[in-house]
Amino acid sequence: MDENLCLAYILGMDKNKFLLSVLVAVLGLMMVISPDVFIALVVIILGAGSVVNGIFVLATTRNLILDPQYKIIMTIRGVMAIIVGSLAILLPLAIAAVVWKFMAYTLAVFLIVSAGLELYGVNKLYRNGIMIRQSVIEVVISLILAVVLFIIPAEIAGGVIVRICGVLLLAAGIITGIMQWRNRPLVITPEAVCSQGDVAPDEEEAEEETSSEPEETSSSE
Repeated sequence: MDENLCLAYILGMDKNKFLLSVLVAVLGLMMVISPDVFIALVVIILGAGSVVNGIFVLATTRNLILDPQYKIIMTIRGVMAIIVGSLAILLPLAIAAVVWKFMAYTLAVFLIVSAGLELYGVNKLYRNGIMIRQSVIEVVISLILAVVLFIIPAEIAGGVIVRICGVLLLAAGIITGIMQWRNRPLVITPEAVCSQGDVAPDEEEAEEETSSEPEETSSSE
């Protein structure tokens, strides 16, 4: 490469995707090394999500239609979500040990009950001509999470499942990170390229020398 061009290349890799790959790999590694800690963390995260969902239900969902029974059911659901979610956050942090397993089962039961209450709300919303797609998705997700929470606290099955998922996430994170690294584009940085003013004087001097040669020859003649 010609040094006068003053070109420098930097990695044009998508840093957000690469960072996401690293985080996925770290999460997978944590699942493989310490599945109990991971499950406890999941319980706490789901507890926080339950609290947020409960607040949203009380603030918005229960006021969608002017039906006293619907409002009562949604109020019960919102209050339950806040209480159970708060316990899922506070108890494992305060006592840890066996408590997170108890809270996992408690959250699972709550999610099933919540899904049942939500189905009642879906029926009411449908009769009043309100879109129910989001509510149906929420019911399905609640049931799936309930099944997961019933399975993963088990000593053998839960540990095996979490470790298998951890290995898959670790492999996915590493492979994605390597692909991001290998497929990175090379970008020329504007700061590293010489400005035209740096090169122009040399070119002008060369042009002046070339143009002056014929004049000298003609004068000698």
